[in-house]
Amino acid sequence: MARIRVTLKSIKILDDLDPFYKETGEFRFRSRVSSESGKGFEHETRFPEEGHYSLSDKPGWNYVTLNKTLYEGDADNHLVVELFGEEIDLLSANDQLDHYKREHRGPLDDWVGLYEPADEGSTDPEAMSNWRISYSIEKI
Repeated sequence: MARIRVTLKSIKILDDLDPFYKETGEFRFRSRVSSESGKGFEHETRFPEEGHYSLSDKPGWNYVTLNKTLYEGDADNHLVVELFGEEIDLLSANDQLDHYKREHRGPLDDWVGLYEPADEGSTDPEAMSNWRISYSIEKI
């Protein structure tokens, strides 16, 4: 058992899920970090806490640096990191970004590190079809 911190470094939007005439989409996100090890846990975080991020799918307007702590606490040999994103629509149902889920199993030292798009080739889990994420897991 060790203490860890999961930090979401950044989000990049590839498709703002809005019509071409709208310059930016209004996005909000949610994370779930959980484990079935030991007593197990589930920790959820919403961000921003109020309002939304205005993001586009155009370079220069599609990236946000967050450095947001998603979880800080004990972990053992199992950890699941999930991220959910939605583009808020006023006149119709909100549009959901691709669901991100990565399960880490085995010795904690094997999965401590940085997870980002393109570090694992063309099937990289952090490189989804309409958004990209970068996060780290570190021992503290």
